[in-house]
Amino acid sequence: MFGKKRMLRKHETQEVQVRFERNEGAGKHIYARIADLKNVPRDNLPDAVFMLFVEAKHQSELIRQSVKDRTRYDFNFVGFVDGDFATYLAEEAAHAVRDHVTNPQTFLEAMSEQFPDVHFTIQQQDAVSMVASMIRVQRLEGILEGLRLAGLLNKAPNRRRTSPQNDGML
Repeated sequence: MFGKKRMLRKHETQEVQVRFERNEGAGKHIYARIADLKNVPRDNLPDAVFMLFVEAKHQSELIRQSVKDRTRYDFNFVGFVDGDFATYLAEEAAHAVRDHVTNPQTFLEAMSEQFPDVHFTIQQQDAVSMVASMIRVQRLEGILEGLRLAGLLNKAPNRRRTSPQNDGML
């Protein structure tokens, strides 16, 4: 009985670690692409940032859905936030991570001075992945806001297009 529980926990731990490493790799890729934005021509910068934002948002949604499927806890931060959005996100993450279930201690466990098992609803690595993805999305939203304030986001790109009607003449 105890061996089966231990094997199940080991398998669960391995799955959590694999998910964490996959999410960490995707996050490193996004940050590398953020760093590469300084090499993007100014005319292409808004499009490149927006596409990267969409990718980061998609990754965040996948992590959120994965957590929701396993724990039934929804990191859906939609709606009006009164005050600091970063504080709101941090409070939600802290609340979710603290949620746990404790099995009652059996007589045998009490006699052998074993503590009952505590199972956290959301594994630490999953919570770290979720918070990291939220930070990446927020960072890219900040870059987009900076581009908007600089007047680069709302401008149509200056691309010359030719049509067959004017034989390449503008």
